[in-house]
Amino acid sequence: ADYSYPEANMALVRGAGGMHSELAAGSKMAMPSNLRAVLVDTKGPEIRTGPLQGNVDVQHFAVGSVVEVTTQDVSKDDAPDSPEGPHRLQIDYQSIAKTLHEGSQVLLDDGLIALEVTHVENNSVTCVALNAGPIKKNKGVNLPDAELDLPALTDKDKRDLKWSCNVGADFVAASFIRTAANVRSVKAYLDRCIAEMPEPTDGSPSPLRPLVISKIESKEGVDNFDEVLLESDGIMVARGDLGVEIPFRKVFAAQKMMIEKCNKAGKPVIVATQMLDSMQRNPRPTRAEVTDVGTAVLDGADAVMLSGETAAGAYPIESLQAMRMIVKEADQIIDGSPSLNRINVNESLIDISNVQEDQCLHAVAKSSVKSARDLGAKLIIVITSSGKVARFVASHRPTVPVLAFCTDPQVGRRLQLSRGVVPIMLQSDLDPLSQGTRMATLRAEAMRTAVELGFARAGDRVITVDRTVGKPNDMHHHSFNMKMSTLKAV
Repeated sequence: ADYSYPEANMALVRGAGGMHSELAAGSKMAMPSNLRAVLVDTKGPEIRTGPLQGNVDVQHFAVGSVVEVTTQDVSKDDAPDSPEGPHRLQIDYQSIAKTLHEGSQVLLDDGLIALEVTHVENNSVTCVALNAGPIKKNKGVNLPDAELDLPALTDKDKRDLKWSCNVGADFVAASFIRTAANVRSVKAYLDRCIAEMPEPTDGSPSPLRPLVISKIESKEGVDNFDEVLLESDGIMVARGDLGVEIPFRKVFAAQKMMIEKCNKAGKPVIVATQMLDSMQRNPRPTRAEVTDVGTAVLDGADAVMLSGETAAGAYPIESLQAMRMIVKEADQIIDGSPSLNRINVNESLIDISNVQEDQCLHAVAKSSVKSARDLGAKLIIVITSSGKVARFVASHRPTVPVLAFCTDPQVGRRLQLSRGVVPIMLQSDLDPLSQGTRMATLRAEAMRTAVELGFARAGDRVITVDRTVGKPNDMHHHSFNMKMSTLKAV
């Protein structure tokens, strides 16, 4: 596979200027120019049409025409003389006869053509076309309400995941996740890829496994959402295929359900597909699209995603600007509404192998968010090595920025999907996990950087959250700390 184009894009993202360009200019430490995260979208298992009868480019179906959907090669058949048929259509799904039954539907090309099954044979099904339209080869095929016999990972997915690990991608979007077992398969393969990578020899941190964002695109994925969420690092509500796989009238309810459950679990959720679709052709969004984006944010989405608008649209910059303006407007509404500023339980964030420590962290994180609201603090400063403290704080939906000071740029980039978190590299060579480190020194450095970047100024209240390791003579292994401070002029 040729990865030259995505590799060039990766180099562009990693080398582009950002917040850290300003810090690096005045720092003695090596520092990345930005902490922008990269998400690699996998193709996933899918069903597509094969070459058409007569090897023609387009075949037209008439309403009521009979269509045999088969796994056999039909390219050597004569092309039908008219849209009435007879039609034979090849697809690349070998278990079609086991999966479908009389009355099942087969949707072609994002549902533009609907077929209804009338008869099932050994390796084919006979259907009747419910509407007219053209079909081409290599178009998507959806089988609504069917439990598909497809692998979690295709060979192409495995190549793409290995490449993602090698170039240091931060997230992978796993397509067509249907069960928790699918998620475990993706994570296991990524773990294997990371284990095969050599340890850095230049003193840089060991590579981390990309976080897995499960794309929910089918009825099976919706039905098994609770178990999928438990195994996933985050969720993407992929409304394109989902709107074909389930009745379109149910998409908004499924979206709200998934956002709510992700919020309660403290895991990031992305809403994607057709958010500003008209801006592929027009410089301004429709009023309905503005409402769609704003409502997703108000419902609790951690991120909203553009796809065709920036990948192939005529107005990519304008689409980004419009999306940003809508999100900022929605955030202002959330900040001023107590009913929308809900504090979650996030019990699923608590590691069962480390319950006592995580329960303490949960309590401190919740207290920091409440204290910031009650005291009118300007921001919350978190010093974190793994990112866990910042994720716990973010899960409680703070209404002020959370500056997460990290020692590893990989950890910083992975925090980009945690709502309200601004990751920043800590300008110190002190290790927060070392017994000899005075956390007060790191707190002071973090506050100085916050002022330097314009997040706070003298007279502002700030909340700091961190974890200190106990000294040899202490009666504790570590402690979680929350401090309230008022900044002074320097």
